[in-house]
Amino acid sequence: MTVLHDTSEEYGMRTNMKKTKVMHISRKEGRKLTILIEGHKLDQAEQFVYLGSLVTEDGRCTKEVRRSIALGKTAFSKRKELSLGLKKRMIKVLVWSTVLYDSETWTLRQEDTRSLWPLRSGSGD
Repeated sequence: MTVLHDTSEEYGMRTNMKKTKVMHISRKEGRKLTILIEGHKLDQAEQFVYLGSLVTEDGRCTKEVRRSIALGKTAFSKRKELSLGLKKRMIKVLVWSTVLYDSETWTLRQEDTRSLWPLRSGSGD
């Protein structure tokens, strides 16, 4: 981080200490990092959203899957006055596109797959 900070300053850029956070991604939870820039300790984040995807300390996708399901349900829950057939088609278009956005980067475990399966079977396939 010191090299990055020094190189940035050579080009006239500064590191915003309030906005800069660090994260240690590992299966072992609770590891604390101590990274200093000019004597200031950087805060450690447990999770953050990067390019629309939730990244967590444990490196698992469980929270991302649940978050995507919630986003999909929100996208659909506003439509109450529609027929069943139209709702099924809308689930395929609105809900599944929202839920599965960026899913190609997920590493799914059995519990994640189980939480997705009820949604898929309810879509009318």
